Amino acid sequence: MELELQKDHYEYCLQLPAMSMMREESTETIVPDYSPDIARIVDVSASFFLLQQSISDTHLSASGTVKLSLLYMAEGVRGLRSMEYAMPCEYAATLPEDCSAASVEGIVCRVQARTLNPRKLFTQVEIEWKVVPYRNSSFDICGQIPGQEEYAIETRSEEHEISLIRAAESREFTFSDDLTLPGGKAGIAELLRASATPHVTECKSLGNKVILKGVVCVTLLYNADGGELCAYAEELPFSQILDGYNGGDSLSVSTILSVSGCEIHTDGSGLSDGARTVSVRLLLNAFMVLRESIKICCITDLYSTSCELDGQIVPLSFRKTPSVRLVQQTAKEQIDTGAEARRVLYADVAFGSAGIRKADDRAVLFASAVLKVLYLDDAGVPFSAERKVELSAETDLEQGAQIEIERVCEGDITANANGNSIELRFPVEFILSASEPVHCSCLTSLDAEFPEAVSQSKPSLVLRALNEGERLWDIAKNYRTTVDEILTANELSSAESVKTGQMLLIPRKRV
Repeated sequence: MELELQKDHYEYCLQLPAMSMMREESTETIVPDYSPDIARIVDVSASFFLLQQSISDTHLSASGTVKLSLLYMAEGVRGLRSMEYAMPCEYAATLPEDCSAASVEGIVCRVQARTLNPRKLFTQVEIEWKVVPYRNSSFDICGQIPGQEEYAIETRSEEHEISLIRAAESREFTFSDDLTLPGGKAGIAELLRASATPHVTECKSLGNKVILKGVVCVTLLYNADGGELCAYAEELPFSQILDGYNGGDSLSVSTILSVSGCEIHTDGSGLSDGARTVSVRLLLNAFMVLRESIKICCITDLYSTSCELDGQIVPLSFRKTPSVRLVQQTAKEQIDTGAEARRVLYADVAFGSAGIRKADDRAVLFASAVLKVLYLDDAGVPFSAERKVELSAETDLEQGAQIEIERVCEGDITANANGNSIELRFPVEFILSASEPVHCSCLTSLDAEFPEAVSQSKPSLVLRALNEGERLWDIAKNYRTTVDEILTANELSSAESVKTGQMLLIPRKRV
């Protein structure tokens, strides 16, 4: 007879393995009529903006744009000139079935530009598209059996604490703020290049809301009124409340922040020493992963002292609540300039793909990075130089833990000119998510049948010792009795008090 089991039903989002693909985009660009001819390219930088993504059946499509900023020396014009242009890019991938959401990131790994003629550019950009899909899933856990006493069923259960993803979805919001140059800095006569990079520093749930806190790192390169080339960087804090989530304060939240749009401009106040206020406006997309830690109780073993059982127990695997770890390493790298550098205007580190590899009994974190500097030579002429490196850090990861690198970032960069090279020193921070596996068993079905004839003779007694690694539960199941009956027959208070090798009287039932 099949017994109807009492099951608890859980719905969650299953995070699937990340997908990554490198794509190379190229474009030819005409220099606008209002800009002078290009004599020499000094530097080109790129920022990725994710504009749209959608999932239809198993098809993911995403589109974005790469905004490029070119610094160059012009024919017959003194000083550094700038030009901005854009390159559209698209990505398509086939996802596993039943995927409901996916986080999409575009990382610019390399950008190169060269002149085809003084009025025409050829630009190549290498983009790494990274996609993490999520699938709606569910499972049932049997913690109790109705009619357990009627069928004289003994059960053994285990309680586990596991982490479930309750939601994986995105929200858009806008950041706006003004940056004011300090009194010691020259005012802005012409803004040559500006960039803004957001970082989340804190993320938590409160009721049906998620509170995001972070900073936007703004970097400026500009010409001052006297023709001096200046650079300035500042962090602008932000705090954002996003609503529409269920789960309350028990949820933990992780966030991937991407930029969909960016506007940076001076206020145009026209002060005598140049503009001193810069307005920053970003359109941001926050992809949220909300996790909840819950306790489940699973029946892992069972038997009956009066009937025959036929049950199916299947293994299940989950994860504990991830813990965030920070691994730091100080990097010291040199970039050859080929000519003597007098003054460094700014230095930048752009991280590409990151991963983990094993080396003997150690785990090594690594990330590719492009180091770039903009500097002035002895004559005050601007140049740029870059170098691609791999940065790494050793760590002692937990045995069996699932480790993911969530983000790699750099701290404050110190750049020192040293003859024909520039030395960069900066801290590298690997932000890790570590979660230990949880393996459990779940009873999915159970049949119980009473024997046709049951002997009325009294139970017999068996004398035997508790073997190494054996539990009192194992003996009770083997002889179709109960742990309580064994304890009573031996005048013992608990199963924990029984020692290996101890002789026990076992009341065995005859069927």
